[in-house]
Amino acid sequence: MSQLSLYRLRAQKLQLAVLIAFLLVLNVSHFVMQRYSVMQQADRLVELALEQPHETGARWLTASTGLILQLAPSNTHYIAMQNNDTVLYIDEAFIIKPTLWLYFTINSLLLLLILPIGLSWRRQRRARTSELVELDKSLHILEVKVEAVGDSSASFSQRLQKVSDQVNNLVRRDQEVRHLVRVQGLIDHELAIGNRVFFESKLQHYLSDVSEVGFGALFIIQLSHPETISSNIKPLNRLRGCVDILHGMASDYANTVIARLSDNDLVLLIAGLSAKDMEKLGDRMATLLSRASCFADCVDQDVLHIGYASYQRGQTSYQVLSEADMALKTAQLHGPNAAYGFVYDDRPQAKGSVWWRSELNKALQDHRFALSFQPVFSWQDRDILQHEVLIRLQSADGGYIPAAIFLPMAYNCGLACQIDQHVLLKTARLCAMDSRTFTRCSVNISIHSLLDPQWWQWLEHMLISGQLDPQQFALELTEHHLLRHYKTLKSKLLKLNKLGFSLIVDHVGLVIDNAVYVNELPLESVKLHPSVVRNIDQHLEQQLFVRGLIASYVGKGVRVIATGVELESEWLTLQKLGIAGGQGFYFSQPLNQIIAQGQIQ
Repeated sequence: MSQLSLYRLRAQKLQLAVLIAFLLVLNVSHFVMQRYSVMQQADRLVELALEQPHETGARWLTASTGLILQLAPSNTHYIAMQNNDTVLYIDEAFIIKPTLWLYFTINSLLLLLILPIGLSWRRQRRARTSELVELDKSLHILEVKVEAVGDSSASFSQRLQKVSDQVNNLVRRDQEVRHLVRVQGLIDHELAIGNRVFFESKLQHYLSDVSEVGFGALFIIQLSHPETISSNIKPLNRLRGCVDILHGMASDYANTVIARLSDNDLVLLIAGLSAKDMEKLGDRMATLLSRASCFADCVDQDVLHIGYASYQRGQTSYQVLSEADMALKTAQLHGPNAAYGFVYDDRPQAKGSVWWRSELNKALQDHRFALSFQPVFSWQDRDILQHEVLIRLQSADGGYIPAAIFLPMAYNCGLACQIDQHVLLKTARLCAMDSRTFTRCSVNISIHSLLDPQWWQWLEHMLISGQLDPQQFALELTEHHLLRHYKTLKSKLLKLNKLGFSLIVDHVGLVIDNAVYVNELPLESVKLHPSVVRNIDQHLEQQLFVRGLIASYVGKGVRVIATGVELESEWLTLQKLGIAGGQGFYFSQPLNQIIAQGQIQ
């Protein structure tokens, strides 16, 4: 029997006992009251009888004769009462007393009155009991569920943590895959530098792009391994040691490319390197590399040879590589660890730093820096996204010197900050001269300006005075400089963005490195280096690079823009890859004025 059934049975027994006790108490109370009333009546009759004259002895008080003493009839019921020496027999008819019918009637009336009330109360109680039972069941079910949830909360939390870990792993894998896709066709995975395809595209860019320095040097470093070894671990370690040294030497120059041409051949390209510096660097490179610790275990000290050649704009990449290869073979004939090169001095004589300092100062005073604007087009919006501001120096003889020539000299002379200030103010004034709504202009800012406290003071003054409107500008920074000085530049770039300037990273793809800035800077756009765009329709490796780059930025809201677009086939391929915009001679030559949005049909 359940606990609830036992409770109900006990309740019913208790109710019956209470009812019987109530009736018993009621009847006993009524009987006692009636008995007391009878005794009072008897006492009254006795007093009346005693008041009358009588003889001693027994007396009968009958109801038929009133208060007359007589012998008791045989059919009369008397109550005997003793009073001193006299015995009185009182007729029961004189005394009003309860009868059995009276008790029956009273009890019946009480039952008829109590039972409906009791039954009604019992039904209500049962209803409340049922509700309580149902509530108890519901509470029990809820408790079971709560206990189940409580018991499973730990496992649920563990499952949730496991799912979160899986999601994080998938995100990391996705980023790794995208990075691999980005560089799969252009990187040498053993040395983490560019491969031959990567290098040839960069060389072709420097030989054909008029915006770059028109001359430079190319070095081929070939490692020799006279000892016979069954494993390529030692040659690979030696190549890695040479790459580390080359990176250190290349850090002193602005535009450099390091790549692997073949199994044992490394190549270094330095743009803007003069013939005199080329010879010095070749000898220094041969000395440092041959004495590197990675060759300490070599039996023969003839560990490498270096061949180098100068290049000029207009040459073909095949011609430059052939000359460097011939120089390498000549170096091998000269003996162990030799460096040899072919240097041509048919280009104009380079000016010295004194001449450049004087010329640039006069150009700033005379406002001889000419600005042009190259529009950036969006193929989706069929409109202009922005204009990149290009700068040229008008020399004293009336000719124009491209920025790739005079800007490196301005850096050396400490005038880069003043030129950046001049370009920003002149661009702002040109925009203010016309009331039309212009697209935003992007201006290249040098690393020297961003690291100069005086330039920051000037910028804040221009913003407070209203001479510069940050909403009109996007500031561009070269990826090579950003990666090299990222720890110092990060806070400054975040400050620029907080002031209202948009941030753009250009020359993306010129170097292959881990782009740590991707997830930490609020970039608006990144610009591909022209060497990545050149003949991209013919090179699957470059297409993989661009596709991986776009995939890595698509979730961050960063646009990828192609620069140096010259052919329709290049632009069509870039559109298929998902590029956001493009600029180059295919769209427009640099213009003397800004084109307003909505004017392109």
